[in-house]
Amino acid sequence: MTKASKAALVLLVAGLALGALPLAAGPARAASVSYDLFGSAASGWGLTSTSETNPGPVLSANVGDTVTITLHSTDGFPHQLLIDLNGNGVADSGEPLSAQFASTTTLTFTVTQAGTFHYLCTIHGSAMTGSFTAQGTGTPAPSNPSGSSTSTLIIVGVVLAIAVVAGVSIVVLRSRN
Repeated sequence: MTKASKAALVLLVAGLALGALPLAAGPARAASVSYDLFGSAASGWGLTSTSETNPGPVLSANVGDTVTITLHSTDGFPHQLLIDLNGNGVADSGEPLSAQFASTTTLTFTVTQAGTFHYLCTIHGSAMTGSFTAQGTGTPAPSNPSGSSTSTLIIVGVVLAIAVVAGVSIVVLRSRN
């Protein structure tokens, strides 16, 4: 084996190793997303007890994230939060639904589908509403701007592998002439 062939082989192995490196990084991991949501039948929902409006704030997460919403009743009345995935205004099987609360409770669920959904108090209906946005896998929520870095790494790795293979081919062809 000539010196040029050995150099070409080393470059080829190194290039393939570098090209495969991003694949080892794997997909972006799901995150834990937490909100405090304050509610009043007269004012709606808010991220603080003094920011309640109707509609309330837009809540967001990525598909696969675990969302924990700590719910606070600021008027002492009972409330119940529903993330209405099918838009029919009632709690159906599989939809995130809190226990009724007149002080504080916690709702925890895993986001299973992308889309923009209505949330509401099942007791006070249209007086307490808002939107929940679930972004598809790989599309970062505003709180997670680095979620799509895996795709970029894969593209860079493939480009590096192609460049190394092209370089090795040139070295081998020149060594034969």
